[in-house]
Amino acid sequence: MRRATYPIVATLLATPVAAQDRPLTADLTEIYRVGGVNAQEWAFFQPWLEVSFDGVGNLLVLDILNKRVVVIGPDGQLVRIVGREGEGPGEFQHVKVIAVWRDGRFAVPDTEHSAIQVFSPDGELERFVRLAGDDRPLSFALGHDEIRADPLGDRLIAQGVDRVLVEMMNSMNRLMGYEEDETPPWADDRALETLGISGDVIVQEPILQGWRAPRPEPFSSTALEDWPKVVASMEDRYFEPGFYWDVLPDGTIAYSDSSAYAIKFTRPDGSLLDVLTRPLSPEAVSQRIRQGTIASHLQQLEDRLAGGSPSAGPLPPRDPEESRQRIRDRTFYHEVPVVRGIAVTWDGGLWIQRRGEDPWNDDGPIDVFSADREYLGTLAVGQPAMPATFGPDGLVAHMERDELDVPTLVVSRLWVEVR
Repeated sequence: MRRATYPIVATLLATPVAAQDRPLTADLTEIYRVGGVNAQEWAFFQPWLEVSFDGVGNLLVLDILNKRVVVIGPDGQLVRIVGREGEGPGEFQHVKVIAVWRDGRFAVPDTEHSAIQVFSPDGELERFVRLAGDDRPLSFALGHDEIRADPLGDRLIAQGVDRVLVEMMNSMNRLMGYEEDETPPWADDRALETLGISGDVIVQEPILQGWRAPRPEPFSSTALEDWPKVVASMEDRYFEPGFYWDVLPDGTIAYSDSSAYAIKFTRPDGSLLDVLTRPLSPEAVSQRIRQGTIASHLQQLEDRLAGGSPSAGPLPPRDPEESRQRIRDRTFYHEVPVVRGIAVTWDGGLWIQRRGEDPWNDDGPIDVFSADREYLGTLAVGQPAMPATFGPDGLVAHMERDELDVPTLVVSRLWVEVR
């Protein structure tokens, strides 16, 4: 096993203007690693993975392109493989997220099946829960990018789908002649909803709607040839405040929806409990920041065109010059958000990722809070990076990639005082 010691910068609320720091240390002990170009067949993963621990320390890996769930034991050995590509129950077609309960059960939404498949701890299919109204184009309703297993019951907590997809669904329903009151209230990407899966049909209920920065109304048209303009007009501005969230073990939801350092805590029904703040202010967007941001995005595009890492972004565009122009023409929000990510530890602590030294960099330092929301410190950039998931007894998983973009999963144990 490998052991690494990292410096931590602890944050104090001694002044209302700026935070003060003090150095601490944290230990991270590597337990095992699986994957990589020379891995056994079961551990040769494709670039896109979603991972989560269960209560006994098994790591469940949704291998999205291979359409399977790989269960890895606490010793790094294969426990089982669940699922394969196919059209039947227990098989996968189009999946991208997984939710794992602490008892080992897990759920995988599948847009092509228009259903959520729920599996027992031993990998057997328990339920195949369908969306209501199979005669409508509803599969997009399962296009969530983020879901969590509800610790309080037999349901999922899901972030709504991209608002462009929401508008597409509404447009399709209008074209098919459905009245507005006949269509469900689609949750967009700044909202959370529950997906009840105890019966044969999914029951969708909204929890909360995050704040969205005011902006001009998007371009409106029902003509098919105008759809690229509609999509472009709905594109987020540079530095548009993100919507970040996670669920605590008691069902409390923590989320951030603004450019300020303000972490909101709500009850499971979405009613506000508390707000956690720090004296860190958003930075005004200057001309220097505008120029640097555009240059950074243009460089990312050139890297993709040159055959860079496929996990770093979508496939290269068909019209590179049009993409370059869209990068240059994209508008800016007026300030740089502080918060860039939220993760809840197994014991209910919080890791809050901040912006990097460059305003367009999301991988900045990480503020660490205990389960009672006491500051434990601020991890320096990459010391360590934000885990892909947290597990019991201090387990964390990180993902490393080689020059061919082949992923390796690294499971370590984190020093107890920063869990």
